[in-house]
Amino acid sequence: MFSFLQFLVVAAISYAAFGAAIWGLVDASRRSNEAFVSASKQTKTLWVVILVVATALLFISLPFPLGGGSGPFGIVGLAAAVAVIVYHVGVKPALGPHRKGPSGGGRNTRNTGGW
Repeated sequence: MFSFLQFLVVAAISYAAFGAAIWGLVDASRRSNEAFVSASKQTKTLWVVILVVATALLFISLPFPLGGGSGPFGIVGLAAAVAVIVYHVGVKPALGPHRKGPSGGGRNTRNTGGW
């Protein structure tokens, strides 16, 4: 019983880390290179490569049904999870004030009226 509960906790953390990696990869690939450079956060290419590698490593380290690893608690999964956390905590907030993508992203800058 207790081992099954441990497996569920590890699986939940593993899938959450994998989802965060995919989310970070999609977010980084939608941003412009100028946003990364102006925020002094390396380049877009470097971060996309880091997140692709982290996503692949987290996929490999998923528990048994999909992967063969021990989740993000092994050394490989832990390194990948740290890279994803660094992107979400350090890089993504610094890119926040900058435009998303070449068309300006999802913000509506048009004046819609009012008083």
